[in-house]
Order: sequence, then C-alpha cells, then structure tokens
Amino acid sequence: MNHARWQLARDKRAIHGEFEPPSIIAEREQIRLAMALGQLVYDRRTQLGLSEDELAVRLGSTADEVEHIEVGGVLPVTSDLLLRIAAALEVSVDVHLATSGTAVSFAARAA
Repeated sequence: MNHARWQLARDKRAIHGEFEPPSIIAEREQIRLAMALGQLVYDRRTQLGLSEDELAVRLGSTADEVEHIEVGGVLPVTSDLLLRIAAALEVSVDVHLATSGTAVSFAARAA
C-alpha cells in the first residue's frame, strides 16, 4: 500500500506555494498512520499464517473489521486498538509522534 501520489501532490503544492491548515495536516497524518498500521497488520497476520477470521477471533471482532483495519480504514487510530492488535498478533507496538511525521512499527515478542 504505497501512496506515492500523496507525496507527488504534496510536492506540487509546495512548488506552487500552497500550504494546508494544521487541521488538514493532522488528518493527513492520521490517514498515513492508519495506512501504515494496516500494512503492518496484514504483514504480521500473513506471517503468522492467520486468516482474517482467525485474527478477528483474537481481536474479538469480525473479519470485516480486520479487513477494514488492513486497508487503513480505521480513523482515528486509538491506543485501545493498538493494544488489542499487539496482543492478537503477539507483538509490541512502537508509535513515534513527531512534527516531521508519525510512524508505527511492530516488534515480535520473544518466545
């Protein structure tokens, strides 16, 4: 899930001197976080050999909700959701918040 067109759009706006209000920038960061989280969830789920249904059981949700997470459709990303995902996927979650951008990563827990 690579959204290079967002980068191109941002670069184009910067060239033309257009700047977005802070609320739009914050929303864009939430979208980036949700997309990154979705990719991490998909990658870890497939690494563990779990189906969407199996992960849904671990999360206490439905396969549709798992799919929604994996496509980056969960906004806002909450600490509750991150904790549930971490437990279900047997990982620790690191979220880096900075003015230069937000990042999320998983680290598999030692067995």
